[in-house]
Amino acid sequence: MTEHSTVAEPAPANDRDFLTYAGAPIRTSYGHEVRVQESSAADGPHVWLFIGDSPTMASHDPHLNLEQAIAVHAALGQFIDGVPERWTDGQAMLDEAKRNVLGDSAED
Repeated sequence: MTEHSTVAEPAPANDRDFLTYAGAPIRTSYGHEVRVQESSAADGPHVWLFIGDSPTMASHDPHLNLEQAIAVHAALGQFIDGVPERWTDGQAMLDEAKRNVLGDSAED
């Protein structure tokens, strides 16, 4: 990512319309690609984090600079913020998950 890059809108990842958040994989400092992709899990909202191989490292541990971390954060935010419109009772699911994780501070 460069200082002029923006995080793209989610884009369909396949013919089943599951989304790739940020529109495409996010390349890391060592060439890994992090892909944040909607899951097909039917029991509630789930997201996959795929980490691609690096051309320079054997490890699959992504090393992100600040811009790349912001891009991954934004992609996860797209997933979280999209739950109300993509799931029946999505707003209730989101509210409950926030309460479970953040406690009473999750109240807006």
